[in-house]
Amino acid sequence: MNSNKTTIGITGATGVLGRILKEKLEALSYTVSTFNEDIRDSAAAHNWIESNDFRAVFHLAALVPVTVVEKNPLDAYAINVGGTINLLNSIKTLPNKPWFFYASTCHVYKSKQTPIAEVDEIEPINMYGQTKYQGEKVCMAYQLQTAAGICIGRIFSFFHASQKEPFLYPSIKSRVAKHDLSTPFVLEGADNVRDFMNAENTVDIFIKLMEKNNTDIVNIGTGIPITIKDFVQNAFPSLTNITYKEHVPNFLVADIKKLNSILGA
Repeated sequence: MNSNKTTIGITGATGVLGRILKEKLEALSYTVSTFNEDIRDSAAAHNWIESNDFRAVFHLAALVPVTVVEKNPLDAYAINVGGTINLLNSIKTLPNKPWFFYASTCHVYKSKQTPIAEVDEIEPINMYGQTKYQGEKVCMAYQLQTAAGICIGRIFSFFHASQKEPFLYPSIKSRVAKHDLSTPFVLEGADNVRDFMNAENTVDIFIKLMEKNNTDIVNIGTGIPITIKDFVQNAFPSLTNITYKEHVPNFLVADIKKLNSILGA
């Protein structure tokens, strides 16, 4: 990576992570260029790449909510896979290729009752995970062809006050606002175990990975397991009577040994 370059590109800059990333990079005196067109438009992607001399590109644009992906599978593949192809096809023609960050997800992994490492079994648990893993394969093919620097970040669960439904935190917040606290609060999947990180901290890791010029697959999470029930209870202490149906829980918690090694933690 040419450290003399100061322009950073972001796709998906209107999302929670993208907005925070833009603010943090600008606070660090980087020039930020956001891609504001449809990522499925290959000509628009090419023009954006050609019009900038990027030090790095953070590719965050995606169709994310699991329920939305399930209802719109073709759009999900066109955006999450096709959009990645559009970007990398444009970048591969550049003589000096920027460092590239691909925002993937823990949903590519098979559920496991212990922290999941990057070398563990891949078995996407839903269609969203399937599309993101296909995007990872595109990134690896690009890296093989060009030997350019690329980092695949498998992001575990994150939350932020600015999130909107149908994500978990805002969905629960909306329900709590309307809920009669004298009655039981029914929580689906309450005993599922996740790894929740505040979005601000998630973005800090993105920036550190860029500064380290990391070119590997790396989990991004806390490594701390917490049930959905406990997360909701901690976030909304007014809920004193949470009930849920028993089911076979799944576990998605990050093994962050590689991340800590990269960051020198």
